[in-house]
Amino acid sequence: MLERLRVHVKGWLGMAILILISIPFALFGLQNYTSGGSEQPVAEVGDVKIYQADVNRAYQNRVSQLKDQYGEQYSPDLFNEAAVRQESLNRLVQEQLISQTVAKDGYVASDRAVLDVISKLEAFQKDGQFDKATYEQLLQMQGLTTTGFIESVRLGIEREQFINSIVDTTLVDDSEVEDFYRLTNQTRDIRYLLLPVSSVMAEVTVTDEEIEKNYAQNEHLYKTPEVALIDYVELSLANLMTDINPSDEALLAFYESEKQSFMVAGHRRASHILFEVPEGTSIDDAEIKRAQAEEALSRIKNGEEFSVIAEEVSEDIGSAKLGGDLGIITEGMMDAEFEKALATLKEGEVSEVIQTVYGFQIIKLVSKEADTIEPFEQVKEKVTELFKRDIAGEKFDQLAERFAALSFENPDSLEPLADELGLKIQQQSGITQLNGEGIASNDKVRHAVFKEDVLAGNNSEVLELNSEHFVVLRVNLHTPEEVLPLEAVKSSVELSVKKEKSQRLLKDKAAGFLTKATSGVSFNELASQDGVLLEDVGPVTRNDQSTPAKLLREAFSMPHPNEEERKYKLTTLDNGDFAVIELAKVTDGDVSEIDEESLQSFKVFLARLTGEVTLAASLANLSVDADVVFADQSE
Repeated sequence: MLERLRVHVKGWLGMAILILISIPFALFGLQNYTSGGSEQPVAEVGDVKIYQADVNRAYQNRVSQLKDQYGEQYSPDLFNEAAVRQESLNRLVQEQLISQTVAKDGYVASDRAVLDVISKLEAFQKDGQFDKATYEQLLQMQGLTTTGFIESVRLGIEREQFINSIVDTTLVDDSEVEDFYRLTNQTRDIRYLLLPVSSVMAEVTVTDEEIEKNYAQNEHLYKTPEVALIDYVELSLANLMTDINPSDEALLAFYESEKQSFMVAGHRRASHILFEVPEGTSIDDAEIKRAQAEEALSRIKNGEEFSVIAEEVSEDIGSAKLGGDLGIITEGMMDAEFEKALATLKEGEVSEVIQTVYGFQIIKLVSKEADTIEPFEQVKEKVTELFKRDIAGEKFDQLAERFAALSFENPDSLEPLADELGLKIQQQSGITQLNGEGIASNDKVRHAVFKEDVLAGNNSEVLELNSEHFVVLRVNLHTPEEVLPLEAVKSSVELSVKKEKSQRLLKDKAAGFLTKATSGVSFNELASQDGVLLEDVGPVTRNDQSTPAKLLREAFSMPHPNEEERKYKLTTLDNGDFAVIELAKVTDGDVSEIDEESLQSFKVFLARLTGEVTLAASLANLSVDADVVFADQSE
């Protein structure tokens, strides 16, 4: 179900909703958001304090997003943990700035807007229609209340209003689009002389003194990481559930007692006629709409066809052309007043004029099927899951409080936890700050292992890996980071020294080539020397995949040549090789190739791009104007 939601929600609001549903423990857990107690905040935005626990949860969210984004290619080594943590803190600050601006500037999301967003999320639908049971079940599974979720969606809409007020109001004219097209489709005719480091490595000699000096200056490059072996005890709802093996009799009894949970509401098909009363409509204008609705109802009572009148006067354009047909209406899909009126109707009956969040409505119950209970055999798997979760959930709640208390009371041992609660002390080895297997694949675990008080011999605090999985750990064995002896890394150090000396030698040689090329010596003549390669790339675009990225960036930063004189530049590639670039010609993209459809498409894209840049500047200004204070992280 979550995967379906992941596919069908888009944009800022969609991502906010997805995060709310899929990672609820980021918001609801052992510690409430911004409840730091005696802990000092790491940042303050106005009156709102942000604590390290908040940053940790935001960091976990970000790591989860990166794992989703990169899939099997994800590795913690790809990302700098400190940078991701700083980004997470900056996002929390940014969210608070937006929230406070939204509140101050009076952005408001109506109930109808909130209902529209929720009812259209495919994760909450069954047979193409909003299904209240699915909606409530998914929120319940994730530990969210309907009230809290609705308010979160409302805040998301209001934030989106603020964002769109900047991004969607940015305009660009045709000349800006043409300039953008000329630059993005520009080509540059280049050649380059490549001087590989490998071409001179063989002639470079290295002394023992040079090796020892390099080793002494770069000891940090030749260290083994600190490694830990931990003991841990975990309290997991999933583990508790595996220990429960209910009989068929117990499952059947549970099914009978919870039959309402397995009820399938009979389909109700309804039509309506709507006279919209937007928020902010004056009383006089609202009364005019009410009168129009009463007039339409009178016509229906006098025998005119509901569908004909709906098509003629209903202001719900989508359903009006279908004679007012709303299709199948499931419980919770519409607002409370609509539901209340619909529930009183018999098949074929028409309601009086009612007022809802949408305006004034007249409802017709077209057809209704009887409610049914799903047979036990058909839902046995679901019954078993709910039964296990129900029994294990009670036990989990009972144990969780004692789990935390025993951990606090016994900071130097895990045995009281294991003995009293019937849990097993487990081990995990080979844990570093960046990598770990098993329980240590979780960043929160690795972060706790290397805390000063845990390394000193104490139990960790209770770690909430998610709302149904708690862990307490202690370090069994810790091996500090250690500088490897020179004998063990001598070949690596020697190679490093050789490469450095080769680069110095090549740099002088490449600089000489640049001087000669600038003075008129041809590239062909320079390329005839040993160890030099001539690469004739020809016209390339900015996103050419066959040319080294660093060289491409340098080529597109060079000034334009003229007919009499080509331009030259020396650069170092990412692998340490040197290159002398020759730029012969620059050709801008031909704007005459842009048709009207492409022009409009470019205009939309460029407006959005410009709008997002403007948004970033606006957020930066918010942080300047607002009272934002960051704690000194060096303490």
